[in-house]
Amino acid sequence: MAAKEDQLVFGTTLEGLYQRGLKGKLPPTLVAQLAAMGLDVTKPLLPAYPRALVHAAITHTAKSLFPTLSMSDAMYRVGQHVTSGLKATTIGSATLAVVRLIGPRRTMHRLARTFRSTNNYMNVTLRELTPSAFELDLEPSNEFPSYMQAVMEDMLTIAGATELRVAVATHDKVTERCTYRISWT
Repeated sequence: MAAKEDQLVFGTTLEGLYQRGLKGKLPPTLVAQLAAMGLDVTKPLLPAYPRALVHAAITHTAKSLFPTLSMSDAMYRVGQHVTSGLKATTIGSATLAVVRLIGPRRTMHRLARTFRSTNNYMNVTLRELTPSAFELDLEPSNEFPSYMQAVMEDMLTIAGATELRVAVATHDKVTERCTYRISWT
């Protein structure tokens, strides 16, 4: 894993979220606030951004767009825009096309590579309990695991999972490790 100061989120991920998934949903005041933070979503994005900046930007976006929701629910709602935005990017649309073809079980086995294409630091450990039940550890995780929960739900739904359940089993903010339990029929 990269040292904390070297942890980067790739621009294509932010393009998918901000310039595609949330396109037309960001009020001008939020766009200006994001630019002041160092993320100008009105211009072509840089190849990568520091993890801390991205976390601050996404957290601020969640608070701004969903002020009446808890932070966990607001982050979940922002996470729901990731996959829809990725569909509109070259890398994202290719990834999601593969997901549709290979189904939920094989998608679970590809998640490490998929998540790795979004940043340079995430470690993913996957344990297959049955062909339709898994545990997945993300390290480091963000402060609100509901964000990635929404991303995984969307990806596995695209892969064809039915009666899907993605639950946060454990979340340790000190070690920045989150374990999800995922199952479907």
